Amino acid sequence: MPEEICDLCKELIVKADAGETLNALARIIAEHLKMKACSVRLLDEKNRTLDVAASYGLSREYLEKGPVKLEGGLVDSRVLEGEIKSTFDIMMEQPAYSDEIKREGIKSVLSVPLPAGGKARGIIRVYSGAPHEFTAGEIEQVRFFASIGGILTEKAKAWDRLKALIEIARSISGTLSLDEVLGLIVRAAATGLNARAASIGLLDREKNEIGTRAAFGLSSGYLRKGPVSVGKSPLDRECLECNVISIPDIRTETRLPDRDEMEKEGIAGLLSVPLIVKGSALGVLKVYTSFPYDFRQEDMDFLNGLACQGAIAIENARLYEYIKNEYEELQKDVWKWYDWGERFPKKL
Repeated sequence: MPEEICDLCKELIVKADAGETLNALARIIAEHLKMKACSVRLLDEKNRTLDVAASYGLSREYLEKGPVKLEGGLVDSRVLEGEIKSTFDIMMEQPAYSDEIKREGIKSVLSVPLPAGGKARGIIRVYSGAPHEFTAGEIEQVRFFASIGGILTEKAKAWDRLKALIEIARSISGTLSLDEVLGLIVRAAATGLNARAASIGLLDREKNEIGTRAAFGLSSGYLRKGPVSVGKSPLDRECLECNVISIPDIRTETRLPDRDEMEKEGIAGLLSVPLIVKGSALGVLKVYTSFPYDFRQEDMDFLNGLACQGAIAIENARLYEYIKNEYEELQKDVWKWYDWGERFPKKL
């Protein structure tokens, strides 16, 4: 048995990304325990849901029944706190989606936390097609695979973020379109942090205002509110002084001038980092969450990496505009100097 488990772990380690790792994990657990199915749900802390990340043995119809909301889900909340829940007859728990569970033919369920970084990042569920009392040995094996899967998932997630940074770096070197690059950055910020939205605001030094240059996930109504005065926004001013601003819950933060508009937009949490070139901030990159959320250090590091790419793109665009203007002025001067504009210089 130990040799078999070692072989299964080797199979997990060689997977390229988080999706492949978790799908392999679900299949390995179901096949190894000879169970009907297995699923992996990851915790979306920003939206307070458990979303299916991988599965084996479950129908598409069952998987599409919808996310599991944590509000009111006592069992899931306890599992995320580290408990293990073994249910002999799932229908006795009066679960949500009971009709879908009946149609799927699920009888018993084992729920085990998926640990990573010292806390649960999701839940692994093992399903039987006949009433089954999960043994201590079976539970221990699922816990073991969950610990391996959690470590590998975190590494795969870090690799996914690194790939996003590489893609943006390639875009910067391959295009002179600032809007295109900034659009990629806000999309990567929102998706990479699994956030509701993201935006980039650039500083107008003459007006001392921050105007939105790129956005992802924000409504047109919210974007129409216009630029933010730096003088009236202490947090933006602090961010422009090259500081990272993390606000887990905007309801407790009184220094936001547009807090009412943010609450109407459904924004609950905010992380803001400066776009810095040569020690000076050109603007700010922000991500927004739908629920209160304590941003982790790796979240801040990833967003800082994106902000660095954004600052490089902005500086490149400014240099290009400067060179282009200088070239156009030089052309005008040459045309003026050569026969007072009567004929254009011959090509060499």
